[in-house]
Amino acid sequence: MRKLFTIFFYSLCIITSADNNQIVLHDTKHQHDHLEYYPPADIPEAYYDDNTQEIIIVADGFASFYDVEIISQSTLLPVISTQIDSYGDSIDISPLPSDNYTMVITSSNNNVYEGQFSIN
Repeated sequence: MRKLFTIFFYSLCIITSADNNQIVLHDTKHQHDHLEYYPPADIPEAYYDDNTQEIIIVADGFASFYDVEIISQSTLLPVISTQIDSYGDSIDISPLPSDNYTMVITSSNNNVYEGQFSIN
């Protein structure tokens, strides 16, 4: 049974990662050093799906909402600002031109997470 679960889990990970590229989010409030670091419970996961041209944000409900801002690195201006619910959502980025972007996610608990992605 354990072997079957392991095979299922790895298959699911491979299928999920085939179309989605994870955006690594960093907690901007905490400095990381050599000591153990435990991120806040409300840190979401973010993925860029280049097939559907969406950012997919997955959260566990530890925050009431998340404010999301996507900033163009070439202009340093916000190009998308939106709010998503406590369990995440997807954001259509198909109108955005090729560029490097920074995504800033602020939880209702005032925790701020930042990650980068590129549209080619």
